[in-house]
Parts: sequence; structure tokens; C-alpha cells
Amino acid sequence: MRNRTHLIIGAGKMGGALIKGWILSEIITPEQLLIIDPYPSEEANKAIKAGALHLKTPNNKLQDVQTTILAIKPQKINELSNGLSKYLPQDSLIISILAGTKIEKLQGVFNNHAIVRAMPNTPSSIAKGITGFVKNSKVNNNQTLEVMKLFQALGKVYELNNETHINTITGISGSGPAYLFYFIEVLERAAIEHGLPVEFAAVFARETIIGSAALLDNSNDTPAKLRQNVTSPKGTTEAALKILMKKNGLEQLIHETVHAAIKRS
Repeated sequence: MRNRTHLIIGAGKMGGALIKGWILSEIITPEQLLIIDPYPSEEANKAIKAGALHLKTPNNKLQDVQTTILAIKPQKINELSNGLSKYLPQDSLIISILAGTKIEKLQGVFNNHAIVRAMPNTPSSIAKGITGFVKNSKVNNNQTLEVMKLFQALGKVYELNNETHINTITGISGSGPAYLFYFIEVLERAAIEHGLPVEFAAVFARETIIGSAALLDNSNDTPAKLRQNVTSPKGTTEAALKILMKKNGLEQLIHETVHAAIKRS
């Protein structure tokens, strides 16, 4: 059996998304994985059934762990720290995806460890995610390459040079999928309100977003140019955009939305 080299603490929605993405990409096998969570998510339970080792609390099974991913609620760090420090190898890399938890705080909990603060998002579960990360001075080149390898398997990854940028991307890409999903919900409800059957409202709203994102991904044009391509003078799209683009319209709402997320982070 392979050594258990990767530990994930917290296997809820986001932790489960990472587990799913890593196993699907074969960057980590279930046999290499340890999971600490009293109530693992569906994706985590699939990994456990496939060979991952499930622990309720830290113990001497952590002796071979090279990389530890923190995906718990920030307030739970302190209660875990004593058990972890007792069993976790000193050279284990700590990767935290905890929103609003600075490297300085993590260094106080995991003294002398190499620490990375990262912000992935849920599309990572299907290798369509985007992750930004920063690191402390103890992270060596091999560990940086390990971080890049792990998150490249889940989509795109960028090393940032300023920790405040993590807060910004938390409000953009970390929370961004929720904004988009809510937009789709609202679009579906608008379609239903105007008489479209529920099943058609769902498919037309969702496929519009999916197709538009694919078009953007396959185009060299800016979002503004693609928007203009849809907009005919005095046409239906122009009439709709006048509502979205009016003073205190969608742009103002999005700025307030992102600001609220960044402030919380």
C-alpha cells in the first residue's frame, strides 16, 4: 500500500470538490489520501469507499503526510492545532483554503511550517476551477511546484504576490459561482413569470449561460465586444441593457456584492 501522503481536514462542499477533482485527475489516488471530518460529504465518502482513510481526529496515521489541506471552518483551527502538531511531520506543507484567515494567523497555529494560503472554487471538481495562492518564506521550490501541480489538475492556478489579492479573488472567483447560479435562478423565474413552462425556463436559462461562457472561452473578443455583437440599435437587447446599465443598475449592484464578500474575507 502507498504511503498516506495527502491529508485533507474538512471534507464538506469545498473539501469534497477538491477531493473529487484530484481523484478524477489521478493526481492523488484514494490510497494516498487521509480525510479528517466527522461528517464527510458525499464526494468524500466516495473517496473513502475507494480506499481513502477516514479519521475522526488526528493520530499517528499522519506520520507520512507531506501535504495538509485545511478546508474546515476558520474558527475550528485552534481546537485542531494541538492534535495536529503532535502527529503532523514538521516538514508537512500546509495549504489553507480558509476564507479570511491570514498567513500570519496560520503561522501562529502551525509554527515553523511552510504555509500556502489558496482560494480555489467549486468548478475545481470538474477541472474547470481557478485558484490563486500566496505563500510564506518557508515554502521551498519543490513545495511550490507541488501546489502548482495540485491546483493545475483542477483548472488554472496563479501565484499572487500580495496576500490582499487573495481577499479580492475570494469576492470574484471564490464566491463568483454563487453569483452566477443566482443569476440563472432569477432568469428562470423571469421566464416563468412571462409564461414559459418551468422545464423550458430552466433549460433556456441554463444553456444560455453555458453557451455564452463557451463562446467567450473560444473567442479573442472582449466581453464588451461580444455584448455589442448581440445588441442591435433600437432592438430588444438594447432595451433590456438600458435597464441593466442604468445608474445604480447591475454594475453598482455587482460592486456592492463583491465589496461585501471582500469585507467579510
